[in-house]
Amino acid sequence: MGRIDEDMQAVGAWTFTRMPSLPAGITNAMVAAGAAIDQSKLQHQHRIVHHQPNSAATSETLPVFRCYGTTATLIEVAVGSIAIAVGAATVTVDIKKNGTTVLSSVVTLDTGNTAYVGELASISVPGMVAGDVLTAVIVATAGGGTLPTGVYIALTIKEDAN
Repeated sequence: MGRIDEDMQAVGAWTFTRMPSLPAGITNAMVAAGAAIDQSKLQHQHRIVHHQPNSAATSETLPVFRCYGTTATLIEVAVGSIAIAVGAATVTVDIKKNGTTVLSSVVTLDTGNTAYVGELASISVPGMVAGDVLTAVIVATAGGGTLPTGVYIALTIKEDAN
């Protein structure tokens, strides 16, 4: 194979009889701002936050994400509150994919938490495919104490385009 060891500039169009070999390590800086790359060739990162009002936490189950891409990965789940629980009150949060938990264990908000600081969940099943739905299952138990207020759930998801 021939080799050219100097810079070259091509003014006209080039036609390749087979796919050229490109160097590894193409970075974001190498892609022109106006490159107009199709969304189907990109990965997307979503940060989804669900929050309850700044009043006593309530039990609820709600959909928080539907995978539209070919695949997706749940990267992080953080759960917190504006004001912490008092006494024996607790709130548990589970994240389920199509009805089955994806966490190693539920996240519990109680007197041991800190206001505004998210508790990170341990994710045991991070993978998703097109059509999968994540739901958040929040269970508030007063237990003779005072429930936390302003409960929030923050998800970070990386999704491949379809």
